[in-house]
Amino acid sequence: MELSRRDTSMAKGVAIHGMIVLHLFFGVGADVRSTPLIWVKEGIPLISYIALMGDICVPFYCMCTGYALFFQYTAMEGGEFRRRNRTRLLNFLVHFWLVCLIFTGISLLVGSSEEMPGSFLRFLGHIFLLEHTYNGAWWFASTYVLFMLLAPLYLKLVKKLDSKILFVVFGLGFCAYYVGHLKWRWAFISTNFPGYYWKGFLIRKTTDLWRVSFFYVTGMLLAKERVISRVKSMAERINFTNRRLAVIVSITVVILCVIRISALVHLTAPFLFICFHLWKKSERVERFFLFWGKHSTNIWLVHMFFYLTLFPDLVFVVKYPVFIYCLMMALCVMSSWIIEAVCGPVENCVNKFLKSAGEKSRN
Repeated sequence: MELSRRDTSMAKGVAIHGMIVLHLFFGVGADVRSTPLIWVKEGIPLISYIALMGDICVPFYCMCTGYALFFQYTAMEGGEFRRRNRTRLLNFLVHFWLVCLIFTGISLLVGSSEEMPGSFLRFLGHIFLLEHTYNGAWWFASTYVLFMLLAPLYLKLVKKLDSKILFVVFGLGFCAYYVGHLKWRWAFISTNFPGYYWKGFLIRKTTDLWRVSFFYVTGMLLAKERVISRVKSMAERINFTNRRLAVIVSITVVILCVIRISALVHLTAPFLFICFHLWKKSERVERFFLFWGKHSTNIWLVHMFFYLTLFPDLVFVVKYPVFIYCLMMALCVMSSWIIEAVCGPVENCVNKFLKSAGEKSRN
């Protein structure tokens, strides 16, 4: 009854829909770029409240990763796990670099070379994950890479230490991030002294990693303590139906929308993650989320090009949120198919090379 790769892929499908809704419709006042039909009050459309719940996207992604890594770590020997981790990380980097090259080429074709690639140094900054001005959503790429490099340390902590203590410590660290990081971080970065860029970059990555570490560790703890299995067993004993689950989730969502604080949405994400996996889905629903989970990485990497950077007004041509959303997803899926056609053969070659290199080293 624990989660399979199929289950975590569906959770990523939820996350990517949340990301798109959040980025397109969270604005209020002058930041509202669509034409909403329902307004809660002046300057605040109803869709912005719904978009707030999209902030579960990063927590869901992190929990899926942490969950999968824990089971792989416990099932493999140390050397095998490290090799698998390096392969996964290199595959991601190759995929990221190819997406960067593809959209740099598109930028040159549409006459946006000043923005992308800009200078050669700026281009190298993106290749080495030191910048994300081409696409704001790419901030997570360097954070993910940093986490994957440190993942064995996190996993050792989770295996050896008490789960409750870890959850509380990382939870308090997450809260501290929201309470005090902005003031001192930006004050430090803006100081005009030699090397401030690199020190500022290290501070940004350290704080970003600390923020998402709570969710990576939560995913690991869910796996370690078999929380999903336990909750499912309990739900079966009390005949917990989808209708009851829908009522609980709806009440939670309404409360979060009324309070309207992103940090609370993040803190509620583990609860919603468990609720999603309690939901007894039909085959059609599962296929829907699996489809989007399959394309989720590509959608994350490209969606900002269609509303903010290369084509800033493209999806807003259709005005109304539902049409904007559908157009965005259509453009992202078409882009994903093209990316897979280009990246697939390259990644297969990389995997074959790594496999042969690994066999030679073992021999």
